[in-house]
Amino acid sequence: MPLWVLLSLKILSFTPWTTRVDFKFVTESHEGPGRRERKKIQTRAALLSAGMSLFRERGIYGTRVADITSLADVGKGVFYNYFETKEALVAELVRVGLELLEREFLMTLNEEVEATIEQRVDRLARLHEEFFQQYPQYALLIHQGRGLLLLDDSNTPLRDVFLDYLRRLSRWLPPPSQRSAWSQAELLDAAAVIAGAVSGYRSFRVAAGLPISAATLGATLSLGIPRLMAERRIDRT
Repeated sequence: MPLWVLLSLKILSFTPWTTRVDFKFVTESHEGPGRRERKKIQTRAALLSAGMSLFRERGIYGTRVADITSLADVGKGVFYNYFETKEALVAELVRVGLELLEREFLMTLNEEVEATIEQRVDRLARLHEEFFQQYPQYALLIHQGRGLLLLDDSNTPLRDVFLDYLRRLSRWLPPPSQRSAWSQAELLDAAAVIAGAVSGYRSFRVAAGLPISAATLGATLSLGIPRLMAERRIDRT
């Protein structure tokens, strides 16, 4: 049995209508996974790639499992060997996107350890907009994913992904030396305001055919969120 200990999904490139998805292996030896495992990985990647392409083109609601398997060139029944439902595939794609957001964008805040809360909030807003500009398919996916939960709150995998997103965002919000000044619930609340404002502002501007101003978004949030956090910090003393 080949020795392979880590499997990670990596987004390699994007085009307006398709997403190329590949897998990267970290091994303990020069030997990778066997043929059967490689086939499973390739099939799963094909389903994710097809799902992303169709969601971008038709939206989540207009895409059926049969459409995904047809584009991935696999039998319909094969889909359920990898995902319980279409919504489970959506959850996985959202998870991949949010990991990409953190890895390629939010982690730049590590270089700004002395930044104030106002500066960090402004940067978080601008970094989100940079992410959505570079990867617009995730703006649609996250928007419609939230809509799915409003229609059906039993979608636990997707709900867990959004909760994890807020937890990740909350860790980047306060300066490292001040994280203990607020409870996790307070930081999650502030993170939800930022995430909701970023997504809501973007969706309304796009719907109205208006350009998006990351500066407006960042400035507005950097005025309100730090004030809220300051008031809550006082309440805790």
